[in-house]
Amino acid sequence: MKPSFIEEQEALGEHFEAIAEAELAIAVAFARRAELVEVGRRFGPARANAAARLPGSRWDAAEVAEREFVSELACTIRVPRRTAENLIAESRALAGELPATRAALEAGEISYQHAKVVINQAWSVPDEAKAAFEAEVLRSAGTVTASKLKYRARLLRERLHPETIRARHQKSVRDRAMFFEPEPDGMASLTLYDSAEKVAGAYERVMLAALSLQGPEEERTLMQLEADVFADIILDGSPRPASARASGVRST
Repeated sequence: MKPSFIEEQEALGEHFEAIAEAELAIAVAFARRAELVEVGRRFGPARANAAARLPGSRWDAAEVAEREFVSELACTIRVPRRTAENLIAESRALAGELPATRAALEAGEISYQHAKVVINQAWSVPDEAKAAFEAEVLRSAGTVTASKLKYRARLLRERLHPETIRARHQKSVRDRAMFFEPEPDGMASLTLYDSAEKVAGAYERVMLAALSLQGPEEERTLMQLEADVFADIILDGSPRPASARASGVRST
C-alpha cells in the first residue's frame, strides 16, 4: 500500500532530524579535535623545557618541538603543513581567547565554519573588546549562514575596534606575503596576500588580458585563460596567445 502524504512527510522529517543529529555530532567532534590539538601543542613546550639545545642547532628546543608538532599533525590528519598551522592557531584561540565560541561549538549550536569566522574576525580585535565582540557575534551565529555571519562580524569588528581603518590597514600591510602550496596531480597553488587595491588591480589586469584573448579560434575557457595569462605575465612579462603557447615559444 502506498504511504499517505502525511506518512511521507513524517518520514522526510525524520530524515532531516537524522541529518541535524549528524551535523551536531560533527560540531562536537570538531570541538574535541580542537581541544586535543591544543593539548598536544602545550605538551611540546613542556618537553622542550627539559631538553637541552643541541650544539650548532639553528633552533632552540621550543622551536624544534613546535616544528615537530606541526609536521606530525599534518601527517596524522593528512593535510598540508600550512593547514596544520592554521588548525593549531584556531585551536589555541578557541581554548584561550574565545571560550564562548568553543562552548557553542561543543553544544552543536554552531558549525566549525561559523567558529572559524568568529576566530578570524576576532584576531584583530583588541583583548579588552574581544569578550563583547564574541558575545554579540554569537547572538545570531546559530541562525545564519557562515558567509552572512562573516559579514555581520566584520561590521561589528569595525565598530568595536578603537583604531581607525587606516591605522589597522597600515599594520596589516606589513603582513603581506605570497604562499606556495603543492597540490595533487602535479599541480600547485600560489596565493598573494596584499593590499586590496593592489590585488584587485592585479586581478583586473589578468582578467582583461584573458578577455582580450577570447575568440572563435580560442579553445580555452576564461578561467584557463586567466591562469595562463597570470603565469605568462609572471614568467615572461606578457601573455602569450594560444598559437605561441602550443609551439612553446616564449617572449624574449
